[in-house]
Amino acid sequence: MKVVLIEDEAIAMRMLRNIIQSVNNKIEIVAELESVAEAQLWFQNNSIEDIDIIFSDIQLSDGLSFEIFEKLSIKLPIIFTTAYNEYAIRAFKVNGVDYLLKPIQEADVAQALKKFEQSNVQYNKIQLTDLQQLMRSFQVPPVVINPTFLAYQKDKIVPVQSDNISWINTQNQVVTVVMNNNHKLHLDETLEEIEKRLPTHSFFRANRQYIISRKAVVEAELYFNNRLSVKLNPPAPESVIISREKVSQFRNWLQGLV
Repeated sequence: MKVVLIEDEAIAMRMLRNIIQSVNNKIEIVAELESVAEAQLWFQNNSIEDIDIIFSDIQLSDGLSFEIFEKLSIKLPIIFTTAYNEYAIRAFKVNGVDYLLKPIQEADVAQALKKFEQSNVQYNKIQLTDLQQLMRSFQVPPVVINPTFLAYQKDKIVPVQSDNISWINTQNQVVTVVMNNNHKLHLDETLEEIEKRLPTHSFFRANRQYIISRKAVVEAELYFNNRLSVKLNPPAPESVIISREKVSQFRNWLQGLV
């Protein structure tokens, strides 16, 4: 059996790979793709005749994975991985698309693979379009102009308003928020959870490690392979790199066009 994995979080990709190979060490993982753009390019340049199944996260760094399958009309069994709530999961069942709820368990992978070995399911464009619209409806958060986060400093809980945030970084599972005055605090939320609550006109998910505020951007310069390197104030301890696929989106955001 030949499998393609689509997942934008390195840790989640590694865990999924290990679980699949633990379930069946004869499974060949032919590609590990991290974004909508990368997946579209791969499927355009590679034959899918020998591919048996796709494991795909729903929310990728540059969009929803449904876009991959819609544009290319890929008719292969797809197991979506998701962290959405139970109502979304029920909708998956209604639409007949299999799913794995994160954190993914080995028994769930084994059951899903067995199901597809016993069937010949293909997903058409109409199904995927319906699911894309459905999942977008679940993504819409309550509109909060200046959300407040809770930071922890020794025995204290410190409220942090987004207006006072310059940038947020995750490193070794520790999320650090840097304030306009360069004061640093730790948040007890993942970067993904924080991103959903932040106003998109003021904050941008630069990459897997950084969310940045527009007012913290000093300048951006061309970087290797058509990427951008962003300089922040207060300064970050490393280069904040915008991928080639997100450069156009970043420019629009910086101009206030999104």
